[in-house]
Amino acid sequence: MIPRKLVLRNFMCYRDDLPPLDFDGIRIACLSGENGSGKSALLDAITWALWGEARLKSDDDLIALGTQEMEVDFTFALEGLDYRVIRKRSKARKVGQSWLDFQVRNNGAWKPISGATIRETQQLIISTLRMDYDIFSNSAYLRQG
Repeated sequence: MIPRKLVLRNFMCYRDDLPPLDFDGIRIACLSGENGSGKSALLDAITWALWGEARLKSDDDLIALGTQEMEVDFTFALEGLDYRVIRKRSKARKVGQSWLDFQVRNNGAWKPISGATIRETQQLIISTLRMDYDIFSNSAYLRQG
């Protein structure tokens, strides 16, 4: 999996007014900065988009303070194809609502390949990546702490 683009809206410390993070042309990256500047939140955004998992246990805790919903839109390349995962969460009602969409680029346009449910869509993402969150977090991702 090669990251291509990350778009965040109200995810943790990131609000809805920032430009997309474009990974094209970056072969190796090092995230550095002051404590609390949002480095780990970028990695959490990627893992939450792909697997619905992040350091914080509650999805609602990932929503930026003072807002009611968040969205992560992550595009990656794998085996010559571009894929896009869009995961959203809203706590506007008493019971939080989640939404997950999985797409593949076909002739320049995004084609939905999601399952009928979030669970089915999640399984399609795991099958496409050929790894779940535990495999990723224990082999390719060095978390702080």
